[in-house]
Amino acid sequence: MTRVRLTLLSLAALSLAACTTRYGAADYYAILPDLVRFADADARQAAAPGGRPAGPLWIDAKSFAGGGWQLTGQTLDRDSVMARIGDPAAQRVERPQDALVIQDTGTVAASPEAMSGFAGGRWVKSYGVMVHLNLVKSDSKEIAATVTSFATDRRSWPTGICRRVQRVTYRKDAAGAWKRVKNELRKGCDDPD
Repeated sequence: MTRVRLTLLSLAALSLAACTTRYGAADYYAILPDLVRFADADARQAAAPGGRPAGPLWIDAKSFAGGGWQLTGQTLDRDSVMARIGDPAAQRVERPQDALVIQDTGTVAASPEAMSGFAGGRWVKSYGVMVHLNLVKSDSKEIAATVTSFATDRRSWPTGICRRVQRVTYRKDAAGAWKRVKNELRKGCDDPD
């Protein structure tokens, strides 16, 4: 009886393993350039009412390396992830809060900003778009990445910050190349948290 149970458990484990598709680093690297370009363009377009952010593109490299681990089960180097994103103008950030440098000038009365008459509101030292990868999921046909973009704009007071969350889905075409097949806006700039 024990042998039968062990055999059934082994067969169940094998069938589960056969249903699960494990993607490699090459699959992950194939979607990165498009994913980052899409999130950057979307964030800049969404922030357009206050003016398109003309500042730099910041990449949360740690989050993208972690997304590679979620998909492949392999630890990916942050330098290789940045190289595969393929945008030479993109700036790597280790701590996302350092890229935006959001400051609430109403919190500390003795801050230089408050003393300069900028009490209340928030500001950033520069403006642009930061992209953070939240989650990567896959099945046997698709890879879906959930990405958050933060667009900042100093040209308004208080500084405008637009946070958007998108779920972007990729599928292999007939030639075996990964193509974006769908995107779903999960949170727009004006949606409540």
